[in-house]
Amino acid sequence: MSLRLTTPVSGLPGIGDKAATDLASIHVKTVRDLLWYVPFRYDDFSKRVPIAKAPIDTPVTIDARIKSIGLRPSRSSRVKIVDAVIEDETGELKVIWFNQLYLLKTMLVGSKHSFAGLIDHRFGKTFSNPIHEPVGQNVNTGRIVPVYGLTGGITMRKLRDAIKRSLTIVDTLPDWLPSEIVASKELPALSAALSSVHFPESHEALQRGIDRLKFDELFLHQMLFEEVRRDRKTKNATAIPIDEASIKTFVATLPFTLTRAQKVAAWEIVQDLAKDVPMNRLLEGDVGSGKTVVAAIAAHAAMEPPLPLGERDGERGVSVVYLAPTEILATQQHKAFCKMMPSRNIALLTHNQIFYNAEKVKRAELIEKISSGAVDCLIGTHAVLQEGIDVSNASLVIIDEQHRFGVAQRHALLHRNPSPQPSPSQGREYAPHLLSMTATPIPRSLALTIYGDLELSILDELPKGRKPIGTAMVPVEQRVGMWKHVRSEIESGRQAFVICPLIDPSDSLGSKSVTEVEKMLTALSPHRGESGERGVLNGLRVTTLHGKLKSDEKQKRNEDFRDGKIDVLVSTTVVEVGVDVPNATVMVIMSAERFGLAQLHQLRGRVGRSDLQSYCYLLPDDLNPHSNNRLQAVVESQNGFELAERDLELRGAGNVFGNAQSGFPDFQFATSADVPLMKQARDWSQKLLLEKDFFEKHPLVRARIEEALEQIHLE
Repeated sequence: MSLRLTTPVSGLPGIGDKAATDLASIHVKTVRDLLWYVPFRYDDFSKRVPIAKAPIDTPVTIDARIKSIGLRPSRSSRVKIVDAVIEDETGELKVIWFNQLYLLKTMLVGSKHSFAGLIDHRFGKTFSNPIHEPVGQNVNTGRIVPVYGLTGGITMRKLRDAIKRSLTIVDTLPDWLPSEIVASKELPALSAALSSVHFPESHEALQRGIDRLKFDELFLHQMLFEEVRRDRKTKNATAIPIDEASIKTFVATLPFTLTRAQKVAAWEIVQDLAKDVPMNRLLEGDVGSGKTVVAAIAAHAAMEPPLPLGERDGERGVSVVYLAPTEILATQQHKAFCKMMPSRNIALLTHNQIFYNAEKVKRAELIEKISSGAVDCLIGTHAVLQEGIDVSNASLVIIDEQHRFGVAQRHALLHRNPSPQPSPSQGREYAPHLLSMTATPIPRSLALTIYGDLELSILDELPKGRKPIGTAMVPVEQRVGMWKHVRSEIESGRQAFVICPLIDPSDSLGSKSVTEVEKMLTALSPHRGESGERGVLNGLRVTTLHGKLKSDEKQKRNEDFRDGKIDVLVSTTVVEVGVDVPNATVMVIMSAERFGLAQLHQLRGRVGRSDLQSYCYLLPDDLNPHSNNRLQAVVESQNGFELAERDLELRGAGNVFGNAQSGFPDFQFATSADVPLMKQARDWSQKLLLEKDFFEKHPLVRARIEEALEQIHLE
């Protein structure tokens, strides 16, 4: 069977129906998909050495013969040890494998194999569980070896073989990047770049392949910006006249005074709303800077004057749609909007929570109210856009994105409304005004590059009365005293968060889990275990919160904590964004070195949300100089924008792939540290788009843009 990019993965040798089903679960269905399923790290087994020169604890590959092999008993009946001796011209070496009995049939005495891994001396000088393959195959040994994320029952060896086979047709992938860029920057061809990313011949080749794929992403990103800008100019929005008196009256009802930054941002937004071109603005603010209030001012300005129920005809529909990334945050924002705008009809729609103002209603009942025009503002998760709810008349869409809403999704929002609305410019398609918000501060220079299609409003000051959060890194010997301080805060009527990176114990990570920490803190026997920490919060109201809980239970525990019925919430990062409990004054972060700087700053921002003095304690498990510097940066700075700059300095551009930590949905390869490359991509896009008939000359660029947009479905 000849391979094509569209060939199903089941057509590859070694990939049966079960493996194909497993791969489909991670959206890998064709050979093309497999080529873009890139490694998340690499093992360097490129150093080949003879047995006599094999170093301890250094990755190596050894080519040798099997001298002897057999089964050796172990102390545990569950562990079967395959014991072998390998030899070459320079000597012999002991090899052991655990629970791999099939090797007794496949590793025949006298056969030659390549063995890769680390030699240790726990059992004498021994190769423990080395990777192996027949000499000459050079897929799993003797090179820089890719390590992929696995799913289901598929093995690393089977996945590598399938990708190696797929690479035989990698040169059939269209190389869409304009040739003048490839030549000017001396970039490898797309096929060579992907080959080097999967099976690099050297570290230099790997880096060149990564740089090419990063540039592809960033250049496409800039072209998408231009597409959104051009598209916006063809759309019409509902121009919302500025009613200064109404806005001032609304602001006067708030129980606090707006900061200068909030006033500036709100004015920028209402000015955009007054135009008949769709607003496309990002509201960026530090933790606790008051983005919700600015969003509420925008929503108030966008809502038409309330009508008596009998005069509603359903024509105008929902004025404002507010989309939150989590059900917890959507529920909280619904309560906040209801409190700030008691004369408005504010609805909540998530998978499990359906409210009309303060009243819980049936889904069908809420849909009827939306259709009749009885809902001014609909708050929910992104599922609101996918569940057949008619929000086509919304004049303003607010996205509380937490970096989860990319440029392609913003483009898709411009196409949600097929029928034009009455507007000064007849014949132009209607689109809502769009206000995106992000709680993670990004340096302005980086934000302008990452969000090149958006206008930018920044909240860079905190409300009056907020005190700096006392932040400290706590070594093991000081933790008993720290927990006593936590207890004293609670006994004074305050509350505390304890954050863990895991839900359940994991030997492989060695980090604290929610279940372990909850048991440790509440143990009935306060004997001197865990450095005296065991049972230190015994007798207090302690509960857990994490993603495995059912939605209703998560909601109840979150509300109980907010209502003061729980003293200590032991949680994963589900509380990272938007959870607002002014009475909480202590944040304890376990295994703190496992979190990114932005995440630590977000978590710290869950306390210090009133005039009460608050504290954040960072409890690392294992500090190296790099993680110590990162945590020290959090201790020394309360400013999220400063920390973002510091994160760029500490992280550098050395990451292989950063999609998991970059937080930017349009990037798989590029990270926030690639600012110079982003600027180069922007410069090239601006230069090339000045050319007359650019897209006619470069049809592959147009095709790549359309392909990116087709992958986004909000309908």
